[in-house]
Amino acid sequence: MMNLMVVDDEHSAVESIAASIPWREHGIGHVYKAYSVKEALQQMAAHPVHIIITDIRMPGLSGLDLVSHIRQKWDRTKCIILSGHASFDYAKQALRHGTVSYLLKPVRDEELIEAVQQASVQIRLEGEKQLMHQRAMYSVREHLPEKRKGLMKDVLLGHKFAESELVEKLEQLEIGFRPQDKMQLLLIRYDDPQPTHKAFQLMKYAISNVVEEIFGSSYHLCHTDDAYDDLVFMASPKQAQSEPELLMGRLGERLLHSVKQYLNATISLSVSRIGRFPEQVPQLYHQAVSALRKQAEAGKGLHLNAAAGSHGATLKSLAALYEPPGLTALLEAGRMDDANRKIDSIFAELSDSVFPEHVYVAFHYLAAAFSYMAHREGRQLSDVLGEQYQQLLKDGYGVSLRSLEAWTRSVMEQWVQSTANTGQESGSSMIRQVQQWIDHHLGEDLSLQIIAGEVHLHPVYLSKMYKQSTGEGISDYIIRSRMERAVHLLKHTAMKIYEVGQEVGYNNTPYFIQVFRKHYGLTPQDFRSG
Repeated sequence: MMNLMVVDDEHSAVESIAASIPWREHGIGHVYKAYSVKEALQQMAAHPVHIIITDIRMPGLSGLDLVSHIRQKWDRTKCIILSGHASFDYAKQALRHGTVSYLLKPVRDEELIEAVQQASVQIRLEGEKQLMHQRAMYSVREHLPEKRKGLMKDVLLGHKFAESELVEKLEQLEIGFRPQDKMQLLLIRYDDPQPTHKAFQLMKYAISNVVEEIFGSSYHLCHTDDAYDDLVFMASPKQAQSEPELLMGRLGERLLHSVKQYLNATISLSVSRIGRFPEQVPQLYHQAVSALRKQAEAGKGLHLNAAAGSHGATLKSLAALYEPPGLTALLEAGRMDDANRKIDSIFAELSDSVFPEHVYVAFHYLAAAFSYMAHREGRQLSDVLGEQYQQLLKDGYGVSLRSLEAWTRSVMEQWVQSTANTGQESGSSMIRQVQQWIDHHLGEDLSLQIIAGEVHLHPVYLSKMYKQSTGEGISDYIIRSRMERAVHLLKHTAMKIYEVGQEVGYNNTPYFIQVFRKHYGLTPQDFRSG
């Protein structure tokens, strides 16, 4: 309930208002009495008062003076003016001071009750508004680190912003640098293995705190995670530095030492050259990652100046994704060991890449292969891809290599288990053996008689069994595999056309060109040029 105070130099007026109205019935818990402005201020300092009913003319300080004092010190308290004079000047001053009502004496009880209730409603509405604001601010504060990381990840990946939009976001998230500010990028790799993902994240959080402590006095900092789960700090100097490289190098050495001393952990640090925020951030990032990848064999605890002799890297496609046989073909044939080796090679190449784009492309390649197999076997996509797939989709361009690999291994493990449990393997052991042998001998004579001899079966029986199991003939598989291999060589090597033909078993170049044109609708040269 709210508390009320009645202020008037006439005792009878105060007693009448306090006693004649059943205030508790109208939400008032206690009624205080004061006979001067000075006494009213003393009581307000000692007790919580929500609503004031005050006379306007009193000896010494007036009711308007009281309202002015209240506005300065207790701005949530609502004031109701009582006056024996219908003075426009008084009313105007009362409104200027923010009074709820201006009532003329003698006042009826109903008028006074209505004015007090109006004040009560205003207090409640303002309280609710303030509470909503506090909750909103708490929510913003609670999610501020994640929102900062999200914005910095967008900048890291080269997303474009209108300058006004970016400035607004930086201000909202309390990030201390602005477009065109000079900055450097710190790439921090945690070198020690951790038993669980949670332990890994906790250690990264601790390392981030050490970075903030060491660099925070000299640099505005903001950080995010990259696709490889490394920490990426953007550091903009708070003031002009006479020897920025020297300062950054000294703080970098201190960081490595402090992490080792206080966290008993080992990190490697790669520092980019100086650039401009935000347009040069992706280039600086690729430069820092490239330096770290090139020195990976040097071991742990590296401190690298990425600007020295490094000009970034050129984006190329991932060879492991497109090198035949493809993952879909291996899964379709039930060649799970080969499929797992294919996945191993994909993630080995991804771990050496400096481009987050590669992780994103690999995610869609893997998802497409698993989705095709789910459709082919008549399974629900959600059952095959699992719950984590939706999170990876949500992560989008910022998908993490660590989370992608964990998801891929999990899907593969469940796929192998489900096919084993149902006995619905895509191909028999003999079919897999035939396909594996063909894949390793594409450049040789692949007659049915030679293949049958390798698996110790009669050619006619092998041909019939293969057709029944796979739905295509062995010769169809050979041609398709040779063409896929030829496409890969044309894309990823500088081999001449005749050399590509020989590599996939066609010593007669015109015949190779004829088969390629029939399969793809254009010649090998046209394919390479296009």
